[in-house]
Amino acid sequence: MLTADEATRLLDLARDAQARGDALLHLQLDVSLLEGQTSSWGSSANAVSSSDTVGSFLSEVEGLGWRLEHTGYAFAETGATSSPRALSNTTGTVTRGQVVGYFTFRRVG
Repeated sequence: MLTADEATRLLDLARDAQARGDALLHLQLDVSLLEGQTSSWGSSANAVSSSDTVGSFLSEVEGLGWRLEHTGYAFAETGATSSPRALSNTTGTVTRGQVVGYFTFRRVG
């Protein structure tokens, strides 16, 4: 997820690219997480948490002289756990991962 330190690092990259005169800026950041816990019954319990600061961060990048041109998202699985369900022949699976946002900006002016 977008921490203050990560936002500062990415904003520094945007400033450096602006100073070099780059025409495009491409940033990627985690925008949400899928977390799960196994249970003794073998069922799965997944929870999604997302960042409320991505929009304001993108606005800060635009304030530096960049215009958002394209956005893409991908789910990156970081792990999964399966266990047999009690009183059943099936299994429960818990998946963990993150949704990564890819943001391409074009230099203004």
